[in-house]
Amino acid sequence: MKKQKLFGVLIFMLFFSFLNAQKSDFNHEKLSDLLAAHVNNLRIKLGKLPLKRDADLAKAAKLQSDYIAEINSLTHVQVGTKFIRVKDRVSHFSRQFSTVGENILYTKPVRLSLNSKALEKLAFDMFRSWKNSPGHYANMILDDYKYGDFGFTYNSKSKRIFAAQVFGKKGVIISGQLSENAFGIKKSDNSCKYFMADKGNSMVNMGNAITIEFGGIYLKFHSKEIVEEIIENPNDGIAIDLVEREQLVCYGDNKLDVSPIYDGVMLSPVYRDSLLPHNLAENKKRFVTFLGVIPEHMRGKDLSPNLILIKDGKKCSYNVPTSIPSKRYDLRHIEPLIKKPEVTLKLKGVNGIRDIIFDFKTGRKTPVEEPEINLDSKKLFAIDIKSFTSIDGNTNTNSILHTERARFIKNLLKNKITNEVPFDIQAKENWELCQYQIELLGLEEHLGDDKEEIKQYIKNNLDPFWENSLNLQRKSKAILYEYGEWLETDPNFLFYNLTDALLTKNYDLANRVLFEMYNREENDVFFNEEFIIDKLFDKKELVQNVSALLLKEVNNYNLDNVVLFVRNWLSQPEQLSLEAQQNLLNLYAITSRQLLWSWDSSLEDFSKVMHPKKVELLFEKYKSEETVNPLFLNFHMASIEYYGQINFSPKIHESFEFITDYFREVSSTIQDDIDLCLFFNKWSAYYLTVELLMYRFNDKTLNEEASFLLAKTYVLENSESGLEELLDVHKLAIKFNRKKWCEWIDKDFQNLRYEGVKNLYCKACNN
Repeated sequence: MKKQKLFGVLIFMLFFSFLNAQKSDFNHEKLSDLLAAHVNNLRIKLGKLPLKRDADLAKAAKLQSDYIAEINSLTHVQVGTKFIRVKDRVSHFSRQFSTVGENILYTKPVRLSLNSKALEKLAFDMFRSWKNSPGHYANMILDDYKYGDFGFTYNSKSKRIFAAQVFGKKGVIISGQLSENAFGIKKSDNSCKYFMADKGNSMVNMGNAITIEFGGIYLKFHSKEIVEEIIENPNDGIAIDLVEREQLVCYGDNKLDVSPIYDGVMLSPVYRDSLLPHNLAENKKRFVTFLGVIPEHMRGKDLSPNLILIKDGKKCSYNVPTSIPSKRYDLRHIEPLIKKPEVTLKLKGVNGIRDIIFDFKTGRKTPVEEPEINLDSKKLFAIDIKSFTSIDGNTNTNSILHTERARFIKNLLKNKITNEVPFDIQAKENWELCQYQIELLGLEEHLGDDKEEIKQYIKNNLDPFWENSLNLQRKSKAILYEYGEWLETDPNFLFYNLTDALLTKNYDLANRVLFEMYNREENDVFFNEEFIIDKLFDKKELVQNVSALLLKEVNNYNLDNVVLFVRNWLSQPEQLSLEAQQNLLNLYAITSRQLLWSWDSSLEDFSKVMHPKKVELLFEKYKSEETVNPLFLNFHMASIEYYGQINFSPKIHESFEFITDYFREVSSTIQDDIDLCLFFNKWSAYYLTVELLMYRFNDKTLNEEASFLLAKTYVLENSESGLEELLDVHKLAIKFNRKKWCEWIDKDFQNLRYEGVKNLYCKACNN
């Protein structure tokens, strides 16, 4: 009986051995060698380094070939196991690999065993199958991969060999980490993929919004709303990963940390409840916040800050900054419309303007001392009195006080003159000067326009500065306008005529003077002068010529005064001629762009700009179906800046499409296309830049500037399948200007993450 049992066991072992031979009756190592030779010959032909073999990658490959052979189907995912993805399989055998990839296939049915010739044919057929598949081919030739190995399993039912090749790149452990476990951040999962599906462009822009300033790291992003949409839960946040230039050097692998969370030195994450309340932006639609400091051991090094987005405690995206050229279009020049009344300029009239200053102490109705007053009554035309109280004290008491001071000044002057002279009196608290003094101290943002708050602040901080400031606020004056004569050769000839015209309300004469001033090379009018603002800006008869003169040299004038003038008259356009309206609309576009030039315009500057809706109907008059009026184009170029400040997408898109359509239509040169692409980049439409310049790239019509613009923008739009095209773009830029290309890559050194770009750099720039 024992002999029968022993015989049965022997028969079973022989049968099992036979089955095992049926499963693997071919030389695995030989097949691996043959396939490796085909793959490496292809890489060498393309100027790439051959892949090294690695036992751990072979084990991961065998793990997958066994799995797909068992289910008799091809998949990269192991369902129901702890080895779901290729990363999981490789990590099970080795933690050294920072980047991995995988190719799989099954053969036609084959009969075992295989002789050497059959094995060689099998290896070639497997290689050819992978080569003819774009995704598998990309893996075989990818510069990032340094290692590769194989696993094979035979399925006796289907009689097919299932194969896997696993690729990898080994990472390193960067010293100086601030945490042993990436502050507890977990690896990404499928939830991240779903969340990030429509947020790629936002994360690119957020990654590019990281800056290093005086050892501190800041996020300066254009939309608080988008930040709040992305960082929505308490366990959502941002972390900075600092990559050093020395991690990306020639003649060796890039030294990126093997951690699945970071590549360099990761700083402590900042989560929602610490991040969102600390917005430092001037414009509260923007988002500016502090994210951390450069660690002491990294100070003075060439660093680049990468952004890690954390969702529910997991790393959800990793964004590398890159400098992308961008630019606004300049407004189209529009020649102002100016009228020339046929009147003769004068040689006598009102030309003298003289100030008499009165110094008052607090609570006093009479000045400290009476100023010496010498005047010729016969020459006097009119007198303006400006009486002030300082802003401290009770408002009602101040009202009585500055009225009494004005009465004192008027009575004093009336006693000095013998004929009737008209008086114009202005008596008030001197808030204009007070606001300027607050601005000098940098307190305007904190105090705003709340008068009671300002009064209380000054009361609590009555130091020598504010004591002197209050004395200045109380200074009052009388402005005396006098008759006189002048010559045509007098340097003030036009200014005297304007003074007389404004005081006598001779608006034809005033317009003639403004016309002459417009046509002079040098401007004689200073619009920040109190007299000009009071007498010139509020006359509807003068708006056309005043706005024309402002348009001629708008940068020479106080912007606040110009904006006040524009806002005042565009709010009542029915009082103006079409010519005056056109000049004002031109000024509106110019001043709006100036006030909104900074991406983070202050609320104060933003509030000075009239909402585009309030002037849209006026601009609509210049809309044409056949040709675009430059005034209407300028409106859209100002409007997009306004809506960009408040991140109002519908109107941004409307103006973006209008501007794009216009410049596409008129584009005729490579420079036109470059300007259009810079505009695309300004509004993060990177794909349009790549699309437009790739046409010229394929037609071989790029110039140097365009080739660099394409290379710098393309990196944001490429995928793994576009890496070869990216390298071709870089090669063209090098051909145009090697030195310029090398300087750019030195500055944006994280381009060297791409092995192909790194190989180009090491060959082109190390001489």
